[in-house]
Amino acid sequence: MNHGIRLSGFHADTVHLARLCDSTRRADEGYSLESLLNDPTIMSLQELNAFDALIRGKKSMKSIFGKKKLKKDGSEGKHIILSSVDILQREERILWICYCALDSIRTLKLFDSLKEKLMDMPWNLDSEDRGTMYDFYLEYWQPLSVVLVQMESRGVLVDRHYLSEMVKLALSQKEIATNKFRKWASNYCPDAGYMNVGSDAQIRQLLFGGALNRWNDHNECLPDCKSFKVLDTVNDFEEGKKSPKFRTILLHRIGEGLQTDVYTASGWPSVSGNALKVFAGNLNDGYKDQSGSRKDILVDQTEQISDVPYVCTTGEHICGYGSAYKAFGGGKEGREACTAIADLYDAGSIDSLISNYLLPLQDSCLSCADGRIHCLLNINTETGRISAMRPNLQVLFLYLACTSLYDSIFLLV
Repeated sequence: MNHGIRLSGFHADTVHLARLCDSTRRADEGYSLESLLNDPTIMSLQELNAFDALIRGKKSMKSIFGKKKLKKDGSEGKHIILSSVDILQREERILWICYCALDSIRTLKLFDSLKEKLMDMPWNLDSEDRGTMYDFYLEYWQPLSVVLVQMESRGVLVDRHYLSEMVKLALSQKEIATNKFRKWASNYCPDAGYMNVGSDAQIRQLLFGGALNRWNDHNECLPDCKSFKVLDTVNDFEEGKKSPKFRTILLHRIGEGLQTDVYTASGWPSVSGNALKVFAGNLNDGYKDQSGSRKDILVDQTEQISDVPYVCTTGEHICGYGSAYKAFGGGKEGREACTAIADLYDAGSIDSLISNYLLPLQDSCLSCADGRIHCLLNINTETGRISAMRPNLQVLFLYLACTSLYDSIFLLV
């Protein structure tokens, strides 16, 4: 990291200083260097000359170095993309040097302004004058920032061999969850045994075929039945004949009573992870035996599990099950529906875990030469808790916990 240069001598963080000045800045204002420099309430203590006007005229990297994304035909699209820093340093060398030099000057000017503001703000604790808010920063936030910088610089070592083994385990668990859902769905729609469970369109057709569009004055609806072309992963053709690469399946709605309050921006019923959790209920939070299989909770067992905090009884069924319980008639069929949709949720979560974390974290682009991941640690959050970004390793552990894959991937040494 930093090409072998060990950084030291941390002085201050302008984002932290700005948050002490005003912790209520709106989302559209934020605490970016561009936003703070262009805010007259932040920079008002300095008399502006021609050079200061240049300092105040901060522009984002995207507006300076951004380029329109090229379409497949070579023409320019609407979206603006920003190349990596390594590319910008080579292709825009002079402009990049000017940009970095001005940013350094701007940061120093911003620090002077924020320091002056904080030194005018009293620091009172239990009706006792403790000095200024800048004194508070020096006593508490600056030492914390030094620790955060050291943590970022040190990073966490990733066990790539273990990650590769985790990918194999995750793929096997994804296949198990996928097959369980397909087997259940094929009881209601035979072709569901071949469907792509990663396709929102196919899941939506299966659960909400014929549903009305919420935003289109009820004039548009999903078809009752719809055909899809999917990869043929099951070779059930006669020996000696070449099996086709694709097959066409026909999906129709199952569970006529399934309702939802979550819709996509285009007005169709959502089948996102959050929506599936509502349909399935709290089955992912427990109800598993040592083999990883969910245990059905029978009505006559409610007395034995009455101490479980998230389980309650309302007459016929248990509140641990989601809305799919009633939609599929309750009883055994309702429990099987909730369990199958929970398996579908598991399959999607594991797929996200693999594509967003387990595979990218093995890529050398995310780590330095010694195999360490260096996250950006940030305390400028709404709750005041430290967050990790680029990559966000906190979300990774949530994925692992939800999919029973939690283990020691990172070596904090």
